[in-house]
Amino acid sequence: MAATPQACMDAFIAAMIRRDMAAALDLLTGDVALFYSNGTALWGKEQFTAVMTANWKLVQDYKYTTVEAIWLAQSDTAAAAIYTFSWSGLAGGNAVSGGGRGTRVFRKEGSDWRIAHEHLSAGQWKPETSD
Repeated sequence: MAATPQACMDAFIAAMIRRDMAAALDLLTGDVALFYSNGTALWGKEQFTAVMTANWKLVQDYKYTTVEAIWLAQSDTAAAAIYTFSWSGLAGGNAVSGGGRGTRVFRKEGSDWRIAHEHLSAGQWKPETSD
């Protein structure tokens, strides 16, 4: 299990890259809500399992990275982070990839941290700066 929200985030990413559903599910709350940039809203571990299992059958050589994480808040029982992400793989023999920005909300349950919400979207990450 995860002793900090940061450890939870790292362990979840590692579990998803390994395609270890049992490990990923251990890091989600029972009432997890996941909103994806394609408009999909998943509620609970069963929906998450069904969608991810189907995706894993379609995409081989899956790679995922969180590029930059900013921790917005953290208390004894809740935390929130925003981040950018990118992914790539092969689907039907063709290279596929994507990315965007995300928000994760973490909740402490007992002594362990879990993901209670994730919201992924496309769009600008930070304001453009002129040098």
